[in-house]
Parts: sequence; C-alpha cells; structure tokens
Amino acid sequence: MFRTIYVLKLCNKKLLNNLLKYHVGFYKVKEQNDAYFLYVNKSDYEKLKNYFDIYNIELISIKGFLKYKNILHDKIIFIVCLFLGIVYLNILSNTIFEVKILSNNDEIVRLLKNELDAFGIKKYLHVKSFEEKEIIKEKILNNYKDKIEWLEIDRIGTKYYIQVLERVINKEKDNNTYQSIVSKKNATILEIKASSGQIIKKINDYVNKGDVIISGYITKKDEIKKVVRAEGIVYGETWYNIKVELPHTYQKRKYTGNSYKTLSLNLFNNVFLFKKNKYKDVEYQDKVLLSNALLPISLNYSTVYEVKNDNLIYDYQEALIVGLNKAREKLLETLDKNSKILYQKKLKLYEENSKIIVEVFFKVYENITDYLEIVGGSNERNN
Repeated sequence: MFRTIYVLKLCNKKLLNNLLKYHVGFYKVKEQNDAYFLYVNKSDYEKLKNYFDIYNIELISIKGFLKYKNILHDKIIFIVCLFLGIVYLNILSNTIFEVKILSNNDEIVRLLKNELDAFGIKKYLHVKSFEEKEIIKEKILNNYKDKIEWLEIDRIGTKYYIQVLERVINKEKDNNTYQSIVSKKNATILEIKASSGQIIKKINDYVNKGDVIISGYITKKDEIKKVVRAEGIVYGETWYNIKVELPHTYQKRKYTGNSYKTLSLNLFNNVFLFKKNKYKDVEYQDKVLLSNALLPISLNYSTVYEVKNDNLIYDYQEALIVGLNKAREKLLETLDKNSKILYQKKLKLYEENSKIIVEVFFKVYENITDYLEIVGGSNERNN
C-alpha cells in the first residue's frame, strides 16, 4: 500500500529488450493497443528518466505513498483551512451567544439574570452540560421558592431560553364582555358550530361582511330575554379572483449525462470542490459526511452533474398550467390551514406589456368568523 509504483507507457518494444542492459527491473508489464505499460519502483524510474525522449516514454500515473503525498501537498492549504474551520465551528457551537428570559415581570427578569450570570450562563461563555444545567436550575428554585413556581433552562443551538412561572395567587377574573358573531366577509354559509348565543342565520344563507350570524341577544317573541357572550365558529364559501404574471420565456434545466464525484465543502451557501469543476452549469447531489446544525457548514461526498439551461417560449397550454398553479399557490399563502379550495376556473389568458397574464376564479371553504362586542348589554337589536 505504501510502496510507490510508477506506471510508464512505452511505444517502443526495443526498450523492453534493453531493460536488463540498463539494469532496470520492473514489477509487471502490460500490452495494450500497441503500447506497453511498465510498472517500476522509484530507483528504476530514475534510471529510465534519461531515456524518456529517446524511446518516447510517458509517465501515466503514480501509485502508492507518493501519490497520496502529492495529493496532500496540493491540498495542504485546503486541508489546514478545513481543520481550522472544524475547530472554530466546534468552539462557536459550544459558546453562548444569547440568554433570553421569557417573562414580562421586570423584577423576575433582573433576578434571574443576576443568578444566571453568577452561575456562568451568559454571553460568550462556554455552554453548560445537561447535568450542570439541572443543578443550576434546582439551586435557583430552592433560593427563590416564594417567587418562582417553575423554571426551565432550554438550550437551542447557541442560545438559552429561560422559561419561568411566577408563584402567585390565582384570582378569578370576571368576564363581563358580551359579543355577537358576525361574518368577516361576503360569503355563503356552509357550516355553523355554536356553543352559546342564538343562531339567526341558516346554512346556504348569503351574508355580507358584518352581518350577525350568532347573536349575543337571546330573544323570545322579539323580546330580549338575556345578553350572553356568543361563542362558536362559522365556515362559508368565499370567492377570489387571482391574477398572475408570467414572462414570455422560461428556463428548462436538462441533464447532459456527464458527472463526476468529489469531496466538497459547503460553507455559508458557497460550494468549494476538492476537484476543479469541469462544467459551466452544475447540480450537486450531496452525501453529508460531517455537518453542524448550528452553522451552515458541511463536508460532503458530492456527485456533480452537468446541466444545460435552455430558454424556451411558453405556448398556450404551458402558460395556462403554470398560471393556474401559481394562482393557486398565491391564494393558499393567504388562507389558514383549515381552509380549502372548492373550485377553480380560468377567467382570462392574455398578453400585456410583454407578459402573459392569467386570471383565475376560486371558490374557497374558509373560516368567516368575526366578533362584534355588545357594550354593556345595550338595547341594540339585530335585524
């Protein structure tokens, strides 16, 4: 493994017959395509160097220790930087950069900050082990039993988040707020779930923004008998017209079939390859060998694929499909997770100012619940 072997290519068979004359030994010789590949050690390689030009000898490769020595020599700066980077990364990932106390009580915040500083949980100091952290937590709780009910010290990356619950006497709060539930927007009602209040609209009723659906006034024969806090949720069918713009041309990425493998260093979204990049446009498929969750750095075994970006012009059908998908994505960004699209239809597709415009109509199932406060249980009536 550590023996250095030189692989030489000879095109002159006469030299093979003269090897003993030149006192040159070899490990093996291969014949291929009218050429001879000779495997020799370093001392025999030095002897043959004098005959390179005479016999048209070419050094093909070096195997063994010298090969790895040359690689190490060529990459020494990169390897040193990589080693120093890993050391630096380890130092950074084990250093505290922020301590955040999650409390609105200024007195508690000051108290905990002083205690944590005294125990070494503060900026630019080394992070504590789990055991050390638990001991600190117990000491603080024991020292302030009259002020702190519960304490948790959570480490997330290089930050500490301190959660604290004050020891206070809970007092019941009177809730004298009365309200009705109204529609947040124009819609057709699809579902009503009420736990209190009087439902005054029905499924499939059309409502305008602000119309009362669940009233806080409990009535009987048009007479208000009671005022309550209406509670519930209402879902309705709403409508949207979404317009998206597309360029006339778009890029389509294709693989050429060419690729090679190498080590790579990903550092703050920049890729550094151990081998010189052969291609103009590339795409990487990485197998992570070493990474850190706290900082954007990783050492990878990468497959580098050559790609070609073609500029193509949208035809009608392509523009319609892309436009529908973008309009759908644009709408979903504005909706909550419980909403869903019930129906979609293309309204228009046209060109304007060198762009393709797609307009899409949507029907949506969504929460239309909003609230209207009843001030002091007034005599305000709902129509």
